[in-house]
Amino acid sequence: MKNFTRILTITILTAAICLSGYELSKTSAQYRNEAQMKSQVIKYRPAAVAIAQETSMAELPKQEETETKFNIWIADLQNEVNKNIAGWLNIPDTQIDYPFVSPEDNDYYLRRDLNGNPASAGTLFIDYRCKKDFSDFNTIIYGHNMKNNSMFGDIKLFADTGFFEMTEMGTLFLTDTTYSLEFFAYMVVRADDKIVFSTGVKQDNYFEYVKKNARNYREADTEAKVVTLSTCSYEFNGARMVLLANIYSK
Repeated sequence: MKNFTRILTITILTAAICLSGYELSKTSAQYRNEAQMKSQVIKYRPAAVAIAQETSMAELPKQEETETKFNIWIADLQNEVNKNIAGWLNIPDTQIDYPFVSPEDNDYYLRRDLNGNPASAGTLFIDYRCKKDFSDFNTIIYGHNMKNNSMFGDIKLFADTGFFEMTEMGTLFLTDTTYSLEFFAYMVVRADDKIVFSTGVKQDNYFEYVKKNARNYREADTEAKVVTLSTCSYEFNGARMVLLANIYSK
């Protein structure tokens, strides 16, 4: 009987170790696939991002309003990688430095990379209800909260008041426009929040609600449009972390 118990215990431990090893291997593969995808597209990274690593976004020279704001990098991405690519998002001092797509639904790119291949990290994508030129009052971009902080994992950094206060701006590059993002709120909300995830809510109601419920907040421009960056939170069932920004054409 003792031998049987010993054998059973060893069998259970071995199975647990194998399962842990499998899960670790699967997780490593997920991170590796995400890194490979990023390395494939990094050559298309808008040149201004590289400049911004040494210069704050606010200090970058602004184009005159009469200039054509054509970002050849985005056009090349569309032509050579995926026609659904809408632009590139960069947030300094984070790993958020990726192209994003404008899909026909909110499911396809949840578990697919830019090449359409199965990928747990998915791809950053605009809510299918939103116009890809960011002309809606609220344009929503989704991304996964990866445990290695890739994709939208670094949104959690904005939960820290010091980081939120220090990191005020990001940049959106579209084919024919470059936008500045000025972050004004970090929130944790439910996935079915009818204010934060609405594209047509009245602006007065929206900004009052955000100011009342935000965990970190600075005064917003209530006349400007908004971009919402959304990812999963594990704080409670159905929780979402969101980072909100006013959007301005450079």
